[in-house]
Amino acid sequence: MWFNNLVVYQFNTSFEKNPDALEKELEEHRLKPCPPHARQSQGWVAPLDEEKGRVYSLYGCHLLVAAKEVRLLPSSIIQAVLEEKSDAFELSHNRPMRRAESLQLKEEIEFDLLPKAFTVQKKEWFYIDTVKQWLVINSANPNKASEAVALLTKALGSLDASPVILNADLSALFASWLREPSSLPEGLILGKSCLLVTGGEDKSQYTCKDLEQNNEELTTLLSQAYLVSSLELVWQERIQFVLTDNFLLKRLKCLDYLEDAIRDNGKLDNEQEQFDANFSLLAGELRALLTFLMESCRKKDSVAATETESPSHRTPSSTTLTSIAGTHLRRDEISAQ
Repeated sequence: MWFNNLVVYQFNTSFEKNPDALEKELEEHRLKPCPPHARQSQGWVAPLDEEKGRVYSLYGCHLLVAAKEVRLLPSSIIQAVLEEKSDAFELSHNRPMRRAESLQLKEEIEFDLLPKAFTVQKKEWFYIDTVKQWLVINSANPNKASEAVALLTKALGSLDASPVILNADLSALFASWLREPSSLPEGLILGKSCLLVTGGEDKSQYTCKDLEQNNEELTTLLSQAYLVSSLELVWQERIQFVLTDNFLLKRLKCLDYLEDAIRDNGKLDNEQEQFDANFSLLAGELRALLTFLMESCRKKDSVAATETESPSHRTPSSTTLTSIAGTHLRRDEISAQ
């Protein structure tokens, strides 16, 4: 288990529902089969299996899965049938279809074909971190993330949460890191790529895939009022990711240490233990990473070369995974519990 992209929401009022109460409300909005003449149905499915329920809780985090069952009926199929029937109509009536007739026929075709269409299930994974009061969604698209939040709001009746917005100019911060890599917070280093864009009406962009090789060109573009839209970074030699100027994390990748931990988890005795270990690893690592980034980016002196160590910073030696009842959790996360 791993989240490849992150959209993070912050609860404005404390989320205090216990797992049993949350399970009861999600059960009432469980995913049901898509009706024959509907395009899709929405609801909640179990992260592991139905017997374990729709809320998977571990160390103060509740893992949830919002799902859609979607009927696959491409508009091109409807259009092809419509054209065939329109041609037949013109031959038999010696006139083309009127617009109203064509629209009605199109609706009839869709109504007839929908029950025959295959269905697929699409899932959005996310978890509620009750320690940090975050909603962490595995999505690169804020609009899709908001759909999952809307579905949770519908199930709970209300939900007071909003996307995390840092009181900082991240584009300017990224630019300062590119100009002076030594100003990066300790534990964070530049990756290989970045995306630069221009503001105003005449928009253009420059994608750099090798920061070191294109350093001079980057310096020139930054002096020409290009803005840094996203920047690849590496945290603690553990996670590689792309951070955007609106605080989205994309293309998260485990590096050697975490890859080894995930492989070790796969050697545990059963699926339950493996799932526990991987979710514990995911939640612990992301809690530490997000805390580190939020504190570092919010610091007024974060662009200074003399930046002090973030309270959330841990060296790789102090973040060794510890086995507890077949699961893995960062030591600092264990003490938080």
